[in-house]
Amino acid sequence: MSERLAKKVLLIGWDAADWKMINPLLEKGWMPNLKKLMDNGVSGNLATIRPILSPMLWNSIASGKRADKHGICGFMEPNPDGTGVRPVTSTSRKCKALWNILSQNDMKSNVVGWFASDPAEPINGAVVSDRYQSMCKLKQSKRQIKPGLCHPPELADKLMELIVDPTLIDSDALTPFVPEAAKIDQSKDRRLVQLAMLISRMSTVQAAAHHLMMHGEPWDFTAIYFDAIDHFGHAFMPYHPPQMEGISDEDALIYKDVMNGVYRFQDLMLQSTLEVAGEDTTVIIVSDHGFHNDASRPSTKGMDDPEGWHSPFGMAVVSGPGIKQNDKLYGATLLDITPTILTLLGLPVGADMDGRPWLEILDKPVKAERILSWDSVEGESGMHTEDMREDPVAAAEAIKQLVELGYIEDPGDDAEKAVKIATRDLKHNLARALEDSKRAHMALPIWQELVDMGESENYFQLQLAKSHLHQGNFIAFERVLGETFTEEELQAPVFQMMLGDAKMSQGKTEEGLAIFEKIRETHPQSASIHQRLGSVYCVLKQWDKAEEALRQTLEEEKQNPTAYNGLAEVQIARGEFAQAVEYALQAVGLFHQYPPAHRTLGVALAGMGMDEQAIQAFETSLGMEPHHQLAHYWLAKLYRRDNRDVERAARHEAFITSRVGV
Repeated sequence: MSERLAKKVLLIGWDAADWKMINPLLEKGWMPNLKKLMDNGVSGNLATIRPILSPMLWNSIASGKRADKHGICGFMEPNPDGTGVRPVTSTSRKCKALWNILSQNDMKSNVVGWFASDPAEPINGAVVSDRYQSMCKLKQSKRQIKPGLCHPPELADKLMELIVDPTLIDSDALTPFVPEAAKIDQSKDRRLVQLAMLISRMSTVQAAAHHLMMHGEPWDFTAIYFDAIDHFGHAFMPYHPPQMEGISDEDALIYKDVMNGVYRFQDLMLQSTLEVAGEDTTVIIVSDHGFHNDASRPSTKGMDDPEGWHSPFGMAVVSGPGIKQNDKLYGATLLDITPTILTLLGLPVGADMDGRPWLEILDKPVKAERILSWDSVEGESGMHTEDMREDPVAAAEAIKQLVELGYIEDPGDDAEKAVKIATRDLKHNLARALEDSKRAHMALPIWQELVDMGESENYFQLQLAKSHLHQGNFIAFERVLGETFTEEELQAPVFQMMLGDAKMSQGKTEEGLAIFEKIRETHPQSASIHQRLGSVYCVLKQWDKAEEALRQTLEEEKQNPTAYNGLAEVQIARGEFAQAVEYALQAVGLFHQYPPAHRTLGVALAGMGMDEQAIQAFETSLGMEPHHQLAHYWLAKLYRRDNRDVERAARHEAFITSRVGV
C-alpha cells in the first residue's frame, strides 16, 4: 500500500451535467458552491464512452472498466430462468466496484442511489440502493420496505422516515423552477406534478446520504448519485431558451426557467453536503455525459430517442487537500474515476482497468502503483453471490418506471418477446461498446448474430457492413450492402459516406474525395463530411483546403478532437510548430484516449526542439497502440539524437525491423 493522499473521498454524480449549462450560471453567481470548489481545485471536460447509456456509464465510473468487463450492458436483462425480464441489478455486475475493493482493504464506504446498486451489497459500510428514491410516490400508503433496499437492513426504518413526500412540495418550493406556476391549469397540465416528483427524488437521496455521513460509522469513501439533471433534461430541456420551433409561446414562457432551476438546486444541496463532509474531504463531482441544450437539441420531445439528447462531454471537478488550485483538467474520461480514487486512498490501480489516475492534479509528484487485477484478490469484498435472485414485484415496478421515463419499450405480458428484446438490446450495446474501444474485430460476430436474430429493419445489417469495413474486408462490406439495400437506398449520404471511407482505406484517394465532395453539395452543414474532406485534403497535401474544411467542422462541432488534430497536422506541414502544439493539446484535452493526436503532438514538440516532451507524447501513444510504427520510428530517432538513450533507441529500431513486411 502506497502513501494515502486523501483522508476521505466524496464522489458526487450529477447525471448529464453539462458545462454549457453550468458556465452561464457560474458567470451570474448562481452556482457559488461549485465555483468555490473550482477555484480551490481542478476542473475540465470528462469524455464519455459509447453507447451513452447511464447504467453502463455509471458502472464504468464505479469500476474503471468498460461494459464488456463489468457486464452491465443496458437497462434490462432476462431473468436467469428465462421467465421474463428484470432491470439490471448489482448482481449483474461481474467485477468489483470501487466500494468492494475498499471493503477488502478495511475501508468503510457509503453508497447512495448508485445506478444498478439494488439489491444492496453487504459491503464494509452502508448502501442505499437505487430503488430507494423510486419510493417517492404520490400515495404514501403504498410504500413498503423490500428486502435488499439497504445494507445493513436495520437502516430501513430510518430511511422510510427520510423519504420526501412529493405531495408536500408546495408552490413556494416550485416557484424557483416555474415562476409562472399560477398560470397553469393543473387539471390539464400534469407537468408540475412531474416536477414535484423529481424534486422529491433528489431531496430523498440527499437526506439519506446526509444521514449516513453524519450518523453512520466513520467513513473513508462516500458515493452519491443524482439522476435529477438527466431526468429534468428529458422532461423540460425542450422549453429551455432559445425557444425551439414547435414549442408554444405559452410553454416556452412558463417552463423556461426549469433547467436553470435544477442546476441551482443541485448547487444549493452541494453546499450542505460539503458542510457535512468537512473541509478535510477530497470532493469529486462528475457527470457521465453532457446534455444538448442549444441548437443541437434533436427534437421538441425530450423522451424521443433519449440517447440522442446526450452529448459526448460531461464535467469533472476535484477539490481538496493536496489538489492543485484553480487549475484545468485535460484529457479526462469517465474510466479514470476509479483509478484516481484508488490512488488518492493509497491503493494500487488494477492493470485491467481501462482508465488512468489523474496524477497531474496533485500538488506533488506521485507514482501510481499497479496490481494485476483486484478481481483476482481473494477475501470478502461484499459482492453478491451469483445465485442472488430478483424480487419479481420490485422488478415489475422498476420496469414500469423505466417505461414511463422512456428508456425502454413496454415489454408487455409476452415473456418470450420481452426476453428476446432484452437479449437483443444487451448484445447491441455490447457490440457498440467494443467498437468504441477499437475492438471492432470482437464486435463483428455479435453484429452477425444480431442479423441472424432478425427483426432489425436493416439496422444491424448496416452495422455489420460497417464492422467489415473497419476490418478492411471490403468484399464482405460490399456483399452485405448489396444483399440488403437497393441501389436507390445506397445513394443516401450514410451509405455514400461509408463508400467514400472504403475508397480511402483502399488507397483510392481521388475516388474517395469525389464521393465526399458530392455529399458536401447536398449537405453543406454536415460536420462529418467536412471532417472527412479535411482528412482527405491532408493526405493530398492540399493544406489550405484542409484547414478550411476542418474549421467548418469546428463551426458545427466545437469540441471535435479529430478536427483539432487535423489542424495540427496542417500547421506541422507549414512549419508552424507552436500553433500545431496548441491544436494537438486541444485534441488530447478533449479526448485523451486518442493515439493519433498524441503522435501529432510529439511531432510538433520535436519540431520545436522539445525532445523530452515529444518523447513523453510518443510514449503515451504507444501505451494505447503498442505496435504503431510511426511512434517507434520517432522514439528511435529522438533517443538516438545526442546519444540520449542508445539502448532504448536500439529497441525501437529492432521493433521496426521485426515488423517490416508484417
